Amino acid sequence: MKTIKEYIYALQKGTITSVEIVMHCIHQIQSKDIYYNSVAYLNPYALEEAKRLDALLQDGIVLSPLHGIPIIIKDNIDVAGMPNTANAFILKDYMPKTDAPLIKILKEAGCIILGKANLSEWAYFMSDQNMPSGYGSLHGQVVHPFDASIDPLGSSTGSAVAVAASFVPIAIGTETNGSIIAPAYQNQIIGLRPTFGQISNEGIIPISPTQDTAGPMANSIEDLTYLYDVLTHQQIASELSHISTSYRVGILNLNSFPNKKEDDIVLDQLKGTLQDNGHQTLDLSIDYQPVSNSDTLFYEFKSSLNQYLKHANYPAANSLHDIIEFNKTNQERLLKYGQTLLEQSEATSGDLDDPKYINLRKSLLEKASIFDALMDTHQLDALVSTHWLPESPIFGQPSLVYPMTRTFNKPIKSLVFIGKKHQEKVLLQIGYLLEQKEKEA
Repeated sequence: MKTIKEYIYALQKGTITSVEIVMHCIHQIQSKDIYYNSVAYLNPYALEEAKRLDALLQDGIVLSPLHGIPIIIKDNIDVAGMPNTANAFILKDYMPKTDAPLIKILKEAGCIILGKANLSEWAYFMSDQNMPSGYGSLHGQVVHPFDASIDPLGSSTGSAVAVAASFVPIAIGTETNGSIIAPAYQNQIIGLRPTFGQISNEGIIPISPTQDTAGPMANSIEDLTYLYDVLTHQQIASELSHISTSYRVGILNLNSFPNKKEDDIVLDQLKGTLQDNGHQTLDLSIDYQPVSNSDTLFYEFKSSLNQYLKHANYPAANSLHDIIEFNKTNQERLLKYGQTLLEQSEATSGDLDDPKYINLRKSLLEKASIFDALMDTHQLDALVSTHWLPESPIFGQPSLVYPMTRTFNKPIKSLVFIGKKHQEKVLLQIGYLLEQKEKEA
């Protein structure tokens, strides 16, 4: 699989067409995804769209750096004319009539929606009874691309696997609590959770209106940044190598989860690279216990899902209650791992003006501000750990995962960077520096 920069050059030189790129991606998926189950649907109009974009290019019209580039979209995001199922059997016939705002942006940029990626059912907010990541009652289990025994993690499993297996250069995942970062980490790709609210979450089958966001996934920082720029109308890709200041990065050691030998190895590599290139590092050992936001998510899921279903006007599922009752009609298929999280959500008032919810959310935000406060106290531009941590998505901060080595036969230690809100550029520039040093090695 070429990089996006290589595709851009080849398209402009006329040595390749979008039709050829799309045909190659479709062939890869049809011949190899039988092993991984990462792609739920292929867009039957993808080649037609590629022809249209090739014609525009011949006329000298380039819509964006992603002009003619195929992308896979997680199957909980509305794409007009394609099913949107969250890998739930009850939604198998649901076909949104309009595009989610982020899909409109991608189409206007000339990006080709190649298909929809499988995911954990209801974005992994269905059951806590040993339900594996990447499993759903509609399309079954997503499989890790390098070792079937490895849990692909999170809910954006199909998006991560499709990129890791080189079916597409870029994909879109979504995250509430680590569902971009965890599968990117586990499948050895790059993933970015943007600052909450930077990308519209309208048209995404929801869990939390206070946390849900879409985000880019790719095999390189540069490819990911091209996609991030299009989604957010920025131009960071052209600035990746131009760091005009010295960044100050805090290296986290969590006393409750002390670093192991392999953690220290990759963190020492990072420190050496940063210091050799004029940046500062600060070792930080902190007392830490992860924050749980389940109690607030139960309220938010019921409220936001019922709202989404009301707008969707899909007769088979008008409410969370309908989904729970439907699942009971075929327990062998639909409740293989139960639906405890759905039931706990239904048991709440689902009222986000409920004083109990408001107090829970206020207390949660205070606890989740730990890393933002840490950066303020020590005047840091970013924090880094070898763990993905729930506080940053709860607080709405951006996170970037970067695989330090790629072994393709076992899980590895990746780095997870946490940034200040709206400071994705810092994380991307640090990631790009690591990527360039890796290429030089």
